[in-house]
Amino acid sequence: MKSTKKKTKAEELEQLKQTLRDWQKIEDGSIAHATEIIGKTQNVLIRLVMEIIQHDSVIHKRVQQAILDSLEKESFTLRPEELAEIWDSLKAHDDAEKKAIELAENASRNCPLVAQRQLLEYLIEDERKHDRLMGHLENFKRQLYPYA
Repeated sequence: MKSTKKKTKAEELEQLKQTLRDWQKIEDGSIAHATEIIGKTQNVLIRLVMEIIQHDSVIHKRVQQAILDSLEKESFTLRPEELAEIWDSLKAHDDAEKKAIELAENASRNCPLVAQRQLLEYLIEDERKHDRLMGHLENFKRQLYPYA
């Protein structure tokens, strides 16, 4: 019979840290596999896909480490003045991301070639991800400035 004992916050955080460490090992494997595959082929499309995966795995591992560091060393902080100092630049970047999505969607709709259209779809998803990340910063701003 499975225990129904609720975990303490400390136990949940330890489990999260272990999960992140295990996940980092998987990302290390993904980086190694991608590197191996890149070394075995001269096919431009395969190399490109594996380079994308390799790069994303490196970034994933950095994010995982940042989360671990925030739990073990120093928590994340964001002061209102830090966000205010660069808000205009962040807004301009967000506008550029939205324009990139629009361009990519138009290119994908008008692309008659399968491989190229699939790569365009990848780019659209990535640009949308960037837009969501920028939205997270907007949410942080709202929490810091509830009437902004």
